[in-house]
Amino acid sequence: MRFRVSGIRAREAGLALMVLVVSGLVALAEPRFLNASNLVSVGTGMIYDLPVAAGMTLVLALGGIDLSVGAVIGLTSVIAAMCLRSGVGVPLAVLIGLVTAGSVGALNGLLVARFKIAPFLVTLGTMSIARGAATVLTSGYFLSGLPGAYVEIGRGELLGVPYPVFVVLGLLVVFDFLLRRWKPLHDAFYAGHNPAAASLSGIDVGRLMFGGYVASALVAGLSAIFMTSRLAMGYARFGELAELRAIAAAVLGGASFSGGTGSILGAALGVLLLAVISNGFVLLRLSVYWQGVVSGLILVVAIALDASRRRRNGSR
Repeated sequence: MRFRVSGIRAREAGLALMVLVVSGLVALAEPRFLNASNLVSVGTGMIYDLPVAAGMTLVLALGGIDLSVGAVIGLTSVIAAMCLRSGVGVPLAVLIGLVTAGSVGALNGLLVARFKIAPFLVTLGTMSIARGAATVLTSGYFLSGLPGAYVEIGRGELLGVPYPVFVVLGLLVVFDFLLRRWKPLHDAFYAGHNPAAASLSGIDVGRLMFGGYVASALVAGLSAIFMTSRLAMGYARFGELAELRAIAAAVLGGASFSGGTGSILGAALGVLLLAVISNGFVLLRLSVYWQGVVSGLILVVAIALDASRRRRNGSR
């Protein structure tokens, strides 16, 4: 446990340094990067990926993986928008959207924890189901004409900063504290590292796994609510590749595909790194198509680092 904590802290420090270096390079190439309005734009752009990366960190710590989160964003967006357009009140529409997201997570958790189906296969299947359902419901069209009270959720500001930024930062602080200090969540590390030993010590690994997938889907649903309200429309393709960005951020931040480790702060730094790179592409007027290439390369590097770390740990 001591090695895991010290290793995570070293990873967080290294990632923070990387963020500073990349930010410095972008600022040298384009001084507008340091403008207050641009920095707020970077922070605003992160609010959709931060909750998803936090949820992915929990799932990875449990030894699982969730490929469905991007599709959950699309489905939640469509369901919430359809409810609003049919006259449902804003609070109820938000609740229905989050329940829809949580239902996908519950299905993932049930199939993985109860029926012992490989997480990759389960979430790949639910990803296809959720994305397909969202597309069928909308025929691929945007759902606009959402009420102003709902749009205010994503566009309202306090001291010049959008409301969702405060909500997401608060959520991450609480989530990080609970994952580090609250025993029921902290047990996720033990359960992910050695499920058999965790079960023998009285930890309900199945319940933890189920709860982890529900939490992952719910925070993806929250991201969808913010995205839909800020853009004032629902769309089935919202959240595309969100799962890849979340995995890359979580693994860069210290999570492992073998389970038993992870850091919310590290995942947040991973999201920040990706956001800075993306913003740099915009400011330098580079082709947006290369952003996908760079994100993919970062994911490959993260996977390689994780594999190297596991080999080193295994040889000790």
